[in-house]
Amino acid sequence: MNFVKPVGNLYEHLTHLSDAAPEKVALAACDEKGNVEWEINYGQLKDKIRECASWLADLGVRDGDVLGLGIPNSVELLLLSWTAWGMGAITVPLDLKRDRMEQHVYKLESANAKILIAKKGVFSRQQTSGLRIKSVEIEDLKPVSSRDSAKVQWKKDLAHQALILFTSGTTANPKGVRLSLENLMANADAIKEWFKIKDSDRFLVLLPLHHINSTSFCLATMLAGGCIIVPPAYSNSRFWQQIAGSQASFTSIVPTICYDQLSREKEFARFRDKLRINRIQIGSAPVVVSDAKKFVEKYGIRLYQGYGQTETALRVTGVPLNIDEKTYQKLLEGNSIGTPVKCADVRIMDGSGKTLPEKTDGEIAVKGPMVMKGYLGKTNPFRNGYFMTGDIGYYESTGNERYFFLKGRSKEIIIKGGINLSPVAVEDKLKRLNGSIDQAYAIGLPDRRYGEEVAAVICWKKTADFEKSKAELKNQLASGRTSRYEAPKYLAAIDSERIPMTSAGKVQRSLLKKMQLDFEAVNVIASGTESKFLRLGSDNPEAFRQAFDLYNYCWQPLGISKETFSAQVRNGIVIAAVDKRDEVKGVVSLIRTNLGEKELSGITYETLTSGQSLSGNQPEGKNLVCVSICSSNYKAEGFPEISEIPGAETVRKYLESGLDPVFNFHKKAKGGFEKGAGLVAIIPNGRPEDRRALGYNLLLKYPELAKRPEISGASAAVQLMEAVMTFAWQLGISDVYAFSRPIGFADYAAKR
Repeated sequence: MNFVKPVGNLYEHLTHLSDAAPEKVALAACDEKGNVEWEINYGQLKDKIRECASWLADLGVRDGDVLGLGIPNSVELLLLSWTAWGMGAITVPLDLKRDRMEQHVYKLESANAKILIAKKGVFSRQQTSGLRIKSVEIEDLKPVSSRDSAKVQWKKDLAHQALILFTSGTTANPKGVRLSLENLMANADAIKEWFKIKDSDRFLVLLPLHHINSTSFCLATMLAGGCIIVPPAYSNSRFWQQIAGSQASFTSIVPTICYDQLSREKEFARFRDKLRINRIQIGSAPVVVSDAKKFVEKYGIRLYQGYGQTETALRVTGVPLNIDEKTYQKLLEGNSIGTPVKCADVRIMDGSGKTLPEKTDGEIAVKGPMVMKGYLGKTNPFRNGYFMTGDIGYYESTGNERYFFLKGRSKEIIIKGGINLSPVAVEDKLKRLNGSIDQAYAIGLPDRRYGEEVAAVICWKKTADFEKSKAELKNQLASGRTSRYEAPKYLAAIDSERIPMTSAGKVQRSLLKKMQLDFEAVNVIASGTESKFLRLGSDNPEAFRQAFDLYNYCWQPLGISKETFSAQVRNGIVIAAVDKRDEVKGVVSLIRTNLGEKELSGITYETLTSGQSLSGNQPEGKNLVCVSICSSNYKAEGFPEISEIPGAETVRKYLESGLDPVFNFHKKAKGGFEKGAGLVAIIPNGRPEDRRALGYNLLLKYPELAKRPEISGASAAVQLMEAVMTFAWQLGISDVYAFSRPIGFADYAAKR
């Protein structure tokens, strides 16, 4: 690609802007409400740059020197950075919010800094006295200099190194990215063209200026001759107020800010009439589709996703602005990171450096004038001249354009059974699935069978009922509401304040993975002293095999095929009692239904169970019905053949005699309640093939669940029903029924 430098050198461009429009506002500082407190026009900007240059020269700063900058987001930080770059000096902006002094020292020493310039009050004397380099404090924009600014030596090109930014560390110290002024200006020029930045635009800086996002967007705005407004910091509650007060026409955000603002409709409505903003760039972390869509729907302001890294001086792809609504919505729904920006050669490569075809997952690789010269030290991230980003993605062609899609960091991608799973895709589906989820983060946990299994770390909304929300999510995942392959196997809850984030609002999943979190298996319904109660799924073949064998042993001669049992597991709710030796001691099959007591009292077993496939299960049903239960304590016995079937009154007398073991089992008090199930209805010919019960079914109802049931130390079958009651209580279901049978009625009838 032919790269034409946007400017000859930085000072020359600032001088040109000053001469072309000296009265136009270049930089503005606003308060936390967005009210502009003071401004610098382009005529004054040139003078300020010259004053700063003379002051830096008095401090002994020369071409190639490295300056540490301990200055929060401010106009001062921009002025000093641009001045230093124009002189050929290199800046190292420090993260004052998240880094401790030892991290500051590491960065300064790694970069071989000559001097630290800090805002007054940022560091104590004790902190700076331990530094091996000179430190200087500044208070305002009036540096006193004895040097004639005309004698300052300005760099005549863009080739020199200008900036060292440290990428977020995960397992070790962060890496220092070496960016030349050409890298920065090439990317700024590409952003200016992509985001259609004009001299009439006003850019509100919401992200840290020690991060590449704000750094490059400020340069892009300055290249266009626009205005840059700097507030003290991003404010969740004052986001719309700052945009309105500053009269910003665009800004750049991370997904965290998008999420924050979904609950700020009142603030938006309050300032709607004063807003001038017409577009927002989003990126620097994986975007959650559902959040982005809600934001656009609520506020009517398009979010345009861009992709890049510190190592590429920011953006290398971006969703085009000049697209129709249908295309925009398609790209938003698909979570596209867009097409390559000007002068960016973006490809998908395999591990050997081979370029991969369309719709094939691989590592995103980039070549172009915006790509860094390298890291501090000897780490080589290049292959065949391309920077290997470490991100996994793919592209799809539409016409002559290649639209790229990001799946996640290679170190964060979950590899389950050899298949790459995107944590962002899992997170988005979880948030769509359950409205009580505030935030969700997917990580991979070691698994003997698959290598890795999907785990989700959940921040629940403060208004959510924790137990009910968790149980509902488990039920939703088990009910096939998302891909069974992507569905998390483990869940853990965490307070949002504990989520490890970078200063740019990017979650550090690798650190999240190392935290000591209390994960619980999604399939665990409840636990007793001797057993745990698992909801069966396809991911536990051994428990499935044992449960299937036990089912057919207890229900002989009414056994079912493996395919039918698989359908029960897939469609309905099948819970197994598994002891400490991983042996299945009992199995219960259930459905949720909105059928009322009257309807259940006259239904057949075939209809209720949909031919035993449980396909009639209603995932949001208000009633829970047990349709079969069996235990390893069951002893199979023969039964007589009866030609003349007695009437329902005889069944009732039989039940009242206390001779039927199944009826007695259900009548027994369980779960810490005073009573067990009571008889609701006797259903003649409910299951004609059940000759042991002479075709009769019984509808029984357990006590209303007004409190959390207890898991006793009784038999596996009793504990199974207690687990069922616990499951119902977790879901907020108060009515639990058993669709049972008088198992000994044939014997009773034969002896009459």
